[in-house]
Amino acid sequence: MYEESILELEEIEGDDRWHPSVVEARYKTYRDAKEWELAMTMARVMAEGMPDKLEWLLNYADAMTECGDTAGALQLLKDASERFGEDGKYLLAVGRQYSLLCEIEEAKKYVKRAIKADSSLKAEFLEDSAFDSVWDSF
Repeated sequence: MYEESILELEEIEGDDRWHPSVVEARYKTYRDAKEWELAMTMARVMAEGMPDKLEWLLNYADAMTECGDTAGALQLLKDASERFGEDGKYLLAVGRQYSLLCEIEEAKKYVKRAIKADSSLKAEFLEDSAFDSVWDSF
């Protein structure tokens, strides 16, 4: 299914090839196939094209992490603090990167702020194994 989907998307030519809906479809196809470098490229295109959309910043950071660049993903998120600084999902994503980097105290700070901003994120925190060491430290 992946090969059929991507072949169809790759056949799109001209300006339509970079239409946001096509790039989003390519991102999702690559992500689902765990083709993280290709997914990262599509997420970067969307994040740069829509700098006020938190979803694409988070997708870009997640893909960077999956490609082994957790420190780069953290820096990407920190560079966007002026745009998304108090958004709960943003704060949780920053905390997640700190947790993956084993910077537990920093992770805890961000997790607390995230849950304070949006209490529904507590479930996401508890379910994400990236936060296991943070959870254990409370």
